[in-house]
Amino acid sequence: MIQPQFARIVIDPEVESSTLVEAIRRNARDVEIVVEPTSEFAAGTRHLSLTEGKRLLLVRRFQGRAFKLCQGWKPNYACCNLHTLAEANNCSMECTYCILQFYMNTPHLTLFGNLEDIQREIAEVTERDPERIHRIGTGELSDSLLLDPLAESTAHMVPFFRSLANGVLELKTKTDNIDGLLAQDGGERTVVSWSVNPEVVVARDELKTAPLAARLAAASRVAEAGYPVGFHLDPMIYHDGWETTYPKLVDQLLDAVPAERIAWISMGSLRFPPEMKPTMETRFPGSRLLTGELIRGDDGKYHYVRPLRTEMYRAVLKRLRERVGSDRPGPVAYLCMEPPEVWKRVFGESPTNAELEFKFAESYARRFKRADLPQPKQERYEAFAAATAAEQGVFVPVDELRSVAK
Repeated sequence: MIQPQFARIVIDPEVESSTLVEAIRRNARDVEIVVEPTSEFAAGTRHLSLTEGKRLLLVRRFQGRAFKLCQGWKPNYACCNLHTLAEANNCSMECTYCILQFYMNTPHLTLFGNLEDIQREIAEVTERDPERIHRIGTGELSDSLLLDPLAESTAHMVPFFRSLANGVLELKTKTDNIDGLLAQDGGERTVVSWSVNPEVVVARDELKTAPLAARLAAASRVAEAGYPVGFHLDPMIYHDGWETTYPKLVDQLLDAVPAERIAWISMGSLRFPPEMKPTMETRFPGSRLLTGELIRGDDGKYHYVRPLRTEMYRAVLKRLRERVGSDRPGPVAYLCMEPPEVWKRVFGESPTNAELEFKFAESYARRFKRADLPQPKQERYEAFAAATAAEQGVFVPVDELRSVAK
């Protein structure tokens, strides 16, 4: 089990009586817990390094809207229209490529304690658009299961998503913290996803995470317990022998979890903004991550050259198709943060956002019957994609979506 080693946990008075704080008080052993306003805590942590800050946890109220379109959405990219949910910020694990070491402006971990408010927001949005299946992920700015042994958030989120008419929760992790999930029935409304890489990459660049074998063992157990599983080969890292290790990784995934229980498999490659490079070099001077051939892409980030990315994706997709075959239902395979040209070179075609989101919805509703989701109607996904594109990625109220659909 992966657990952060906190030196101190600070509770903002606004959330002192929340259900998550009650769990933290039960589970935090030999850790100092204090009640202190967020403003006072923040003033005393600004001088800390990222490494020092990871030993502190702040539990506070989330201000604003916690539910939004994935930040990966960009014009002219094929996007699956995943929505994200803010449950926590930052992570105690140390992946050399992690965008959080550049993106976060505070060094400590934050957990948002007003869970009931966040759930109310989700319910309001999903109820207003009942004909769409809403896929909602929590692992954008933290690991979805990292704090679960401490805060027990899945004990509240898993049954909550079972109560919704049209919501699917994705928990994305690099841990093996699954005890909380195994203690309940997800009703196929919660997908447990693992970010994976060959063990040589895990050992070198995914520090303080669960080993690959532990992640796959955990994936096997939750699949046996009735949860759909997802895998994210993202970011794929160039290394000597990748032509062998990545197809082998596909074999390892399918040996651990039957294709019928895998909801989706994504592929993406190393990418980061130029401003992040000095931070990576300072924090991980022994890393060989930056020695590959990297170029600036249209999005301004460093990427591997397009022919290399394409070759890596094709190798994974080829092995996946060989293993799954055409005679049984398999996972939705897709690319993350890639332009249409790369989609066409890998899959032979580039879907629109509406086509890709509808593909997810249709596949999930058909394959995971216990979820009891509404039958997807493609026009609803087309309407949402059109409105989202018009607003250039800004969340569009459902009333406006309906006006587009008319």
